[in-house]
Amino acid sequence: MGDTKGRAISAALAPAGDLTLGRFCEELYALALAGGHDAALRLIDEVRGAGPSAESIEGLLLARSRVLVHRGRPGDLQSAVSQLEPLVAKDGPTGWRASLELARVALRAGRAADGALALRSAVEQFRRCEVDGSAGSSWLARVVAAEVESLSGESRRTHEANLDPQLLLRLIDVGRRLAAETDPDRVLGLVLHEAMDLTAAERGFVVRTAADRLEYALARNLDRSEVDDPAFEISRTLLRDVIRTGSPTFLKVEDLPRDDPAGRSLADRGVRAVACVPILGPAGALGALYLDRRSSTGDLGGSQPALLELFAGLAGAALVNAQSHRDKARALEAAGELLERHRAERERRTRYERLVGSSLPMQEVYRRLDRIVPTEMPVVISGETGTGKELVARLIHGRGPRAGRELVTVNCAGIAETLLESELFGHERGAFTGADRARPGLFEMAHRGTLFLDEVGDMSPRMQGELLRVVQSGELRRVGGRETIHVDVRLICATHRDLYAKVRRGEFREDLFYRLNVLTLDLPALRERPEDVPLLAIELLAGLAPESTPQLSVGALRGLAAYPWPGNVRELENVLRRLVVLGVPVIEERHVLAEQTARDPRRSGILREVEAEAIRRALDEAGGNRAAAARRLGVDRKTLRLKLRRLEP
Repeated sequence: MGDTKGRAISAALAPAGDLTLGRFCEELYALALAGGHDAALRLIDEVRGAGPSAESIEGLLLARSRVLVHRGRPGDLQSAVSQLEPLVAKDGPTGWRASLELARVALRAGRAADGALALRSAVEQFRRCEVDGSAGSSWLARVVAAEVESLSGESRRTHEANLDPQLLLRLIDVGRRLAAETDPDRVLGLVLHEAMDLTAAERGFVVRTAADRLEYALARNLDRSEVDDPAFEISRTLLRDVIRTGSPTFLKVEDLPRDDPAGRSLADRGVRAVACVPILGPAGALGALYLDRRSSTGDLGGSQPALLELFAGLAGAALVNAQSHRDKARALEAAGELLERHRAERERRTRYERLVGSSLPMQEVYRRLDRIVPTEMPVVISGETGTGKELVARLIHGRGPRAGRELVTVNCAGIAETLLESELFGHERGAFTGADRARPGLFEMAHRGTLFLDEVGDMSPRMQGELLRVVQSGELRRVGGRETIHVDVRLICATHRDLYAKVRRGEFREDLFYRLNVLTLDLPALRERPEDVPLLAIELLAGLAPESTPQLSVGALRGLAAYPWPGNVRELENVLRRLVVLGVPVIEERHVLAEQTARDPRRSGILREVEAEAIRRALDEAGGNRAAAARRLGVDRKTLRLKLRRLEP
């Protein structure tokens, strides 16, 4: 490691940065808790090699001993002791922390008396440090010291009750880590790993409740491999009882009666001991921690089942905290996306005021339009019927460099081939029967402007050839004429068909396709952007009834957004237009449902109900005058009379 990096690390771990060093060491231990013992040790050695201050080296040695104790390989405890013993005599936080680590080593080795002495020494050193103000600024040091003092004061009673002080210290470490974790999945992973380590379980499962179902969030073997088919490997009856009652269960299979179903089920799976502890939240069980062992019959609860319950309680609190953090993070993310969409919607109104929608598909449309509008190149607009292809074509022309010039439109699917040729290219007098005078075509009319060819995919092969000639040369001849006419036209084409597929099938000329398909714009179907439907409905209603716009209930907006709208915006507009004509002042969900099911004879009664309500209201407002009521409804008297006759019982 270079001198520059070494100086940077030394500065970061200087005595003035006690909190920085403490946090660094805690992260090292967290890495060890997750199984990264070797990685933590390598990092410690690398930082020591950078030459930090003496105080920082002492802190790193403490961290190194702590990782070694947790790893627990042969020789690790002795190595930790050899590093810790010289540090015990140090003044300040180093001394009492080293005594605390020696206590952990003694307790892990089963030397309860030595552990109690080391704990008392740690407390005495900490108290001296508090007096002279050198105890350390980290709140973590004070929390751990308080727990150690409590444990030391109760060491005799603890020993008599055969409770393992080492486990209590371990719970302090785990609880501290859990309290800082904000990812529910990592909380569960840490819970399972620590629980298996604390109890020497061979397999562990974390099960979460979801409505009436059980979700197997984690299932691990001792070597951390996945357990195949966890639902088969555990006693679901036992699991459900623990979750239902909120009470833990610790059992040895050999102690169960031979006729016990749970015992037989576990024995068939080779299980000899089980511990199942509920993970409790404020509103009840969030799930359960399920541990088992096959190689020995020792009770997984040991002599301190209350401590495993305490651990599960810590896990429940941490899980609630992490879930709350995740929910808040997601809410913030959603709020940010909503603000971004609203910002984009405001920008859209200034650029493309007649297009409505702030969904992601529409944002892509706006981005494409930003590139297409300033050019004069040909454009192909594709999309289903009713998606607004002509509206977009008018917008491209009106915002583009040819704004102010002519925009000429023609529907290629709605005109016969012979008439379409004359319509596009014009004709001379006498060119065919009825041509009593010369007439310019749409290309000439759109000179220096834009020609919009709607449904260009329905053009016949012969007309495709004629169109290609004009597009290539910019010149045309009228039908029956000999004079060549030059035209300067920007072409915008639209189609609801897949032009590329038609090219592959030989139904559309490939050379014409590549002439027209320079810039492309795909308009999304309304079902692909349901979040835009409420805004669309409000804007359409404002245009249909500017003086008395009907109100849309929340249920109506929900119903509009849930419908797939095969006819897209055009169908939506027609439905709203009908409701406006019927005079519905507040559009409810049932009105929307009636319109959407109008073609379904099984549900035609809903439509009749809506019509009857509208007719009754119109008659009331007209004082019973049928002619006036018909005018209010926008129908003639004969239609109203027929509807009244159908509504008679």
